[in-house]
Amino acid sequence: MSNGAEFYFYEDRVETRGMDMRLLRRLFSYLAPHKGLIAVALGALVLGTACQLAGPYIIKLVIDRNIMPRVMEGLGRRIGLFFAAQAGAMGFLYLQMFTVSIIGQRVILKIRADMFGRLQRLPVSFFDRTPTGRVMTRLTSDVEALQELISSGLVSTVGSATVLVGIAAVLLWMDARLALVTFAVLPAIVLFVELLKKFIREANREMRRKLARLNAFLQEHLSGVAVVKAFVQEGKSVREFDARNDEYAAESIRLTNFYSVYFPGVELFASVAIALLLWQGGFRVIAGAVTFGTLVAFLEYAQKFFSPIKDISDKYNILQSALASSERIFQVLDTEVSPEYRQLPPGGKAPPGRAEEPGGESGTPPAQPAIEFRDVWFSYPKGDGTGGEMVLRGVSFALHEGETGAIVGATGAGKTTILNLLCRFYEISRGEIRLFGRDVREIPREELRRMVSLVLQDPFLFSGTIRENVEAGGDELDRAVEVAGVSRFSASWETGLATQVGERGGHLSVGQRQLVSFARALSRDPKILVLDEATSSVDPVTEHEVQGALGKILSGRTSLVVAHRLSTILSSDRIIVMHRGKVREIGTHKELLASRGIYHRLFSLQFAPR
Repeated sequence: MSNGAEFYFYEDRVETRGMDMRLLRRLFSYLAPHKGLIAVALGALVLGTACQLAGPYIIKLVIDRNIMPRVMEGLGRRIGLFFAAQAGAMGFLYLQMFTVSIIGQRVILKIRADMFGRLQRLPVSFFDRTPTGRVMTRLTSDVEALQELISSGLVSTVGSATVLVGIAAVLLWMDARLALVTFAVLPAIVLFVELLKKFIREANREMRRKLARLNAFLQEHLSGVAVVKAFVQEGKSVREFDARNDEYAAESIRLTNFYSVYFPGVELFASVAIALLLWQGGFRVIAGAVTFGTLVAFLEYAQKFFSPIKDISDKYNILQSALASSERIFQVLDTEVSPEYRQLPPGGKAPPGRAEEPGGESGTPPAQPAIEFRDVWFSYPKGDGTGGEMVLRGVSFALHEGETGAIVGATGAGKTTILNLLCRFYEISRGEIRLFGRDVREIPREELRRMVSLVLQDPFLFSGTIRENVEAGGDELDRAVEVAGVSRFSASWETGLATQVGERGGHLSVGQRQLVSFARALSRDPKILVLDEATSSVDPVTEHEVQGALGKILSGRTSLVVAHRLSTILSSDRIIVMHRGKVREIGTHKELLASRGIYHRLFSLQFAPR
């Protein structure tokens, strides 16, 4: 940045261990408003599980009471019950999946809305140090991971756990000895899962982090594609993209390798359990201790018992991915909002460290300046939360209502920083900023935004029509477009103010975009108009027209202008000369020229004959 601020991008690493119950409890808190639907889903889950468990037992009855003794009586009835159980299982499964899908979509809708709302309230410094691609990853792929968890992974895991408990109870009821044989491999499976899950969790975390880096690189180079082409950097960009892409692919392969061991391992333990069951069950059937139907039912139940275990293993990937994503999502949601969105302490007082009020104890107080900086110090925050080198050092000046002030100085002097602090995009380190006698920290956010309108050097327009962009500022549409000169070029177009501006205003020229941004600022009818080199993007003819229009509306309105071209601020009531973060000179154009200081040198450099 031109002001010399230092920013550090954070790699959004968040360390958690194992199954973080804190994260799970926080995720489950989003389910609380949907208790009715959850009850329906749980009811369908219980009934569906009962239907599943009935199937193998009905097969046992058919074998023991019809097939082995060769008895036809009751065979049709039992087959009908088996069919009804399977149909019931499918019907309740449909109801369960449909209900949980609705819950999942509503929960994700809430999380996504919370995230976007939080992002709108975060301080500008957060976006200074956080690449846009990483923020987009939080809002897209990380939210999608949570959606998959809630819509499919969570219900599948709960359903599988219910089936496991149900089958275990039925097996113990049918034959405890064979049940223990079936359960013999469970300790080995638990140990196997514990050994691998920490590696899987770390791989998921690293894969998400590298995806965020990849997205950040893509966003930056797609936004700056013109610069890439202008400086023939296509080859370098491709090589850097390939490097980040290879990192992400390598991490994905590493995760796949873990699961390549994980799934076959669980399958192997399940096969060992089936073999043990055939061995012990075969001996007991031959010995007459259990019926053949019981053995067949045990084999069916064993298949159903280990199938949920394999399914839980499959969903473990979803769970781990979702936990890694939730860490980052909650990191955004827990980021401290900009101070302007916080509640003022009782009494509405600003933080301590303010200067004393001017004026004596008695008599009529002097008129309060419209804009006043009192011994303001400021440093841009670094990524670790600490302050960097001071950008402003003891800045003090005042503008009275209706005056036009101009800030000039070399690049990095702190000119744009003053505007950012006036709009309260950042919090000052020391001192006080007052508007019409009120500390900006005491002015409610909505009132402050109505009071001050900002026009940036690089005009930003949202996709939509000219009318929609201007109305985003306020209600004074007709007067604003007339004064700013927008009507001059829009009247000749077929759709007029309904003309689409395109993404970032790409359908308009740079000068036209700047005029629309002027109209947007003026439509609010602000008390204070702040211009950050706002005429630098327009041609001399358009600049002359805009200056003439601004002259009409600035009457009775305070304005503060950052200017590099001194020709645009010669008539300013007060010119503030900045140098290395300090105010070095204040006065009118004539007064500053007469003093033959920094302003005189700047003026001479710009207007000296070449």
